[in-house]
Amino acid sequence: MTIRVGVIGMGQMGTHHAEIYKKLPLVELVAVCEYNDDRRKEAEQQFDVVAYKDYKEMLANPDIDAVSIVLPDNIHREAVEVAVANNKHILLEKPLAKTLEDGQAMYEITKDYEKVFTTGFLLRFDPRYNMVKQALDSGELGDIIHLYCRRNSPITGPKRYIGASDLSMHVMIHDIDYINWYMGCNPVKVFAKGRSVLLKEHGMQDVIYAIVTYENGAIACLEACWVLPENSPTSIDDKLELVGTKGVAYVESSDNGVRFISDKRIQYPDTRHWYYTNGEVAGDLAEELMAFINNIIHGTKSIITPKESLDSLRVVDAIERSLAEGKEVGM
Repeated sequence: MTIRVGVIGMGQMGTHHAEIYKKLPLVELVAVCEYNDDRRKEAEQQFDVVAYKDYKEMLANPDIDAVSIVLPDNIHREAVEVAVANNKHILLEKPLAKTLEDGQAMYEITKDYEKVFTTGFLLRFDPRYNMVKQALDSGELGDIIHLYCRRNSPITGPKRYIGASDLSMHVMIHDIDYINWYMGCNPVKVFAKGRSVLLKEHGMQDVIYAIVTYENGAIACLEACWVLPENSPTSIDDKLELVGTKGVAYVESSDNGVRFISDKRIQYPDTRHWYYTNGEVAGDLAEELMAFINNIIHGTKSIITPKESLDSLRVVDAIERSLAEGKEVGM
């Protein structure tokens, strides 16, 4: 059985998806799609596959079984609708959508979808965050009392996303997803504060702090900032502290275990998400794509459900409402 796959959107992440599919057994990368003419020509040569400009044309091809949709957050809805109409297995890079209205519409068409549908929440496949979930599920840590997390990164990121996304839905949503996963119950209230300085001219937040209260009484405090200097030695400075009734768990991830200091760089390179080993992309992203292919082959559903993807977006929406209204809001 060979799964014939296409990738829509050949930016940085889409290129990683294509590279991973090229190396996976039982998978054949047969097409890519890219609106930019120059990048489309480059991708066609790089991967030696058919390159489409219009994803609707690509999705109409009955020989394609599955797609990765790696487009800007604000244009996810139509691509998913067309992919569902063409009966494709779908891996959608997070978030589900830019607006709650679009997210709700996408949930309705995917909740009972017969093919595999998953949203690419990478940290579900990060062994560190996954181990915390395992410890919670086994009862080792007891019930969650509270947790604190942060996710900070250089300003190079938001410069690529101007107009297409914002800090809460592009960065903080990673933590929202795994926190919802850990809690196993609904969030009920959100209070958020933000500040815009370096990105003010673009109408984007520099930093957000959010306190989310859950049905079980647990409190989560989230910090996200994406205006660290461009020469920051680490691309992601993330951390988790979780306190339970029986134990605590810590994730310290900004120092990834290897450092380089030379005339060319001072860098703590990524060793978790999409690093290269022997010329091939490895890490959490490869695990995520392998899980997607395994779901297709074995006829199983993703561990990340459409409802969970929508719930993460509901928290983002509440954060944005709280920022706008300057008060705690209900879910």
